[in-house]
Formats: sequence, structure tokens, C-alpha cells
Amino acid sequence: MFQAKRSIRPARAAAGLLSACLLSACLLSACQSLGASAHAATDQAAVADFGSCARPHYPDADVKAGHQGTVTLGFLVAADGAVKQSKVDKSSGYASMDEAARTALERCRFKPAREGGKPVEAWTKVQYVWTLQ
Repeated sequence: MFQAKRSIRPARAAAGLLSACLLSACLLSACQSLGASAHAATDQAAVADFGSCARPHYPDADVKAGHQGTVTLGFLVAADGAVKQSKVDKSSGYASMDEAARTALERCRFKPAREGGKPVEAWTKVQYVWTLQ
């Protein structure tokens, strides 16, 4: 039998470095978040609150096929912390895994980016790693 191991790690972007931790029953993953505002550098990048959403479900067909990979996702986070838009920036190579990660993580709440101390809308990136063990 195998154990599915999934971890989230933020992608590197141009501005800011923040850290967050995701702790679940079977996974402890250190998370760093870097992001850049759509139009200007932010004082603080948006950071996902991974406790506010469920982990993505590993698609059954991909488990059976032994697929693994890393998907880089982009999220447009509103000033209130809600995700306004999401996209796949770099595919894992498997569309079903990319979509599972995107739809699950877009349900997360985020701490919005801040510019001049005020919450602002900004893009941030997150990498989700799919691993079978």
C-alpha cells in the first residue's frame, strides 16, 4: 500500500518574504510566501491561512497511475482576504492534479497584502507538491 503525501510550498516572487505553517494530522509542512502586487511593490505580501480550507484531494486516477508533481498557482487576493481569481502558472504535468489543487486552495482565506499599512488587492503564488509514498 502507499501513503499519499501532500505539501504546500509557496513560490518565489519579486517582493516580500513571509512565513506560515500548515499542520495537519499526517503532514507538517513549512510554508513561505512571497508575492508581488499587480501594480506596485507591497509592504507585505498576501499569505494563505491554510487552516481555513481543506487540503486538495489526490485524484484517484492519478494515484493509480503513480503521478506526482508540483503545480504553481497564482491567486488574486482581494483587500478583504478573499480569492477573486485563480490560475495555474506552471502545471504539474497533470491537468486533474492542477485543477484539484487550484479549486481546493482558492477556498482558503488569505491575509491580504498591505501597502502603506492598508490592505490591498494583490497577486500571490503558491506551489502545491503532490507526492506518493
